[in-house]
Amino acid sequence: MASTDPPETRHRITVRILVVLASLLAFLAIFTSWVDRQALDTDEWVDTSGKLLQDREISDALATYGVDQLYANVDVNALIKRRLPKDVQPISAPVAAGVRQFATRAGEQALQSPRFQNLWKEANRIAHARLVAILKDESDDVSTQEGRVVLDLRPLVLQLADRVGLKKQLDQRLPPDVAQLEVADANQLETAQAIVRILEGLAWLFTLGTIALFAVAAYLAKGRRWMVVLGYGLGLVAAGLAAIAVRGAAKGLVVDTLAKTEEARVPAEHAWDISTELLNSISSTVILLGVFFVIASFLASPAGAAVSVRRALAPTLRARAGIVWSVFAGAALLAVIIWPPSGTRQLVLTLALIALAGFGVEALRRKTHQEFPDAKRGDWVLSMRERASRAGAEAGRRIGSAVKGLSDEERHPEDAKLGRLERLGELKEKGVLTAAEFREEKKKVLSG
Repeated sequence: MASTDPPETRHRITVRILVVLASLLAFLAIFTSWVDRQALDTDEWVDTSGKLLQDREISDALATYGVDQLYANVDVNALIKRRLPKDVQPISAPVAAGVRQFATRAGEQALQSPRFQNLWKEANRIAHARLVAILKDESDDVSTQEGRVVLDLRPLVLQLADRVGLKKQLDQRLPPDVAQLEVADANQLETAQAIVRILEGLAWLFTLGTIALFAVAAYLAKGRRWMVVLGYGLGLVAAGLAAIAVRGAAKGLVVDTLAKTEEARVPAEHAWDISTELLNSISSTVILLGVFFVIASFLASPAGAAVSVRRALAPTLRARAGIVWSVFAGAALLAVIIWPPSGTRQLVLTLALIALAGFGVEALRRKTHQEFPDAKRGDWVLSMRERASRAGAEAGRRIGSAVKGLSDEERHPEDAKLGRLERLGELKEKGVLTAAEFREEKKKVLSG
């Protein structure tokens, strides 16, 4: 059935739908950008893994894991027993237990040292770079049939052994695959490669799609574009806040899944907080962009304060266009320096946002020229003085009326008493005052 709404109404509904869809795509873009950058950007991965190791709860858990691997793969008790004199060999088991506790404490301290942290970062960098090369099918020496990517923590275990004086004995006895965490195998690579392609495609689609839908909505909303800018700005703020809320809500589910014991719960919580710092950063950036859009919509709105601002800016925007665009270019360059794009998609998004901001500045210039073609420097100051003068005159009039009312009461006290008694009677009839309260107030009025 054909719609009976007038074309103007259907047009507004279309614009609103585009703004809502643009806000929804912004919300989805936050998560796809986070997953894409966190999972496929080696520098981002290494930075996050470094922060994980710097966290005391996580590094202590990792030290315990390393010592457990050490004792699970080597008979430390037998090694110690062979090195002890025969008369004290029976106490080798307690000595081995004591060495285990000492190794754990030594490991906890060692993992906080720059040497261990650099070793950890390098292990993550090598494993992640190789993984990304395979997932993006950019590796010449690893195929999907024989590919296997591991995070090699064997050097870390040997470092722990060196701390307790057992490295020479353990170096040859440790199995070659000890403390190797498998990241991917051949059976999973083809599926993982397809997922990566889809993820990168969605990240591009959502990131550029939200900008494109907003641009279309703004183009269609002629005469009401400031409302589209306002709606999109509020949508960006809502998207960022919603992403932060999802991060907080998902924390409990993820921690419950990862932490099989109560001791592992705190390290798992810290790992989630650190691993999702980038998500929080992206969400905060989207909120900040939304605030900028809201400010831009205010400058273009018909509000009295906005009109005053445009009146003040009109002479500069019209007569000093060179200075205006120089300031704009400087601000854009400063923004790029403060928030440098971390990849091709971020670079394209940054350039698109700068282009939108440029269109906004040009639209503001044209609007002020149409509204105030003859505006001169200093007109805004005169306007503010006139407004202040009118406000002062109005305040004086109101004060004068109040003083006159008081004077009338002083000149005609009986009339004033009568009026107060009438008001008390009305309050009693409405039930605001009880009979006792009415008599008390009446006595006060009559007694002056």
